[in-house]
Amino acid sequence: MKFNFLKPTMIFSAVGIFIPGFTAIVFFLFQTLFDKLGVDCETYWKLLIAITSVLAIITPLFYFKYLEKYRKPTQANLLLFNFLEYCFLQISIGQLFVSSNTICFGQSDGGLVLVFTAWLALPILVCLSFIFKSMLRD
Repeated sequence: MKFNFLKPTMIFSAVGIFIPGFTAIVFFLFQTLFDKLGVDCETYWKLLIAITSVLAIITPLFYFKYLEKYRKPTQANLLLFNFLEYCFLQISIGQLFVSSNTICFGQSDGGLVLVFTAWLALPILVCLSFIFKSMLRD
């Protein structure tokens, strides 16, 4: 029986509509933690943007290689992939609308931007599920 990538991703997307504020808060909490460790706000966001941009590109490739090798997609590993990719896309797409300087110095509501970019990530996750489904034909 062929694994249905789309159904779990659509369920995740339905939940994803309501959690972008939560993930944005987590990123801001980590900013506070790193600030206490001596990493200034702008450096934190620049690093986070750089790291998540790279991860947003390579995570689907690694997941596909995993699926090719083991041929055992499960709802659990798809959920993990969707959540990680959702977070990576949330930040990496955010850089198109707001800079680290803007987030840190309050010239815009960076948190609200991250909510909207998380919503933009949801159709990308659905598209990735279509790609995984079509590339893993039995």
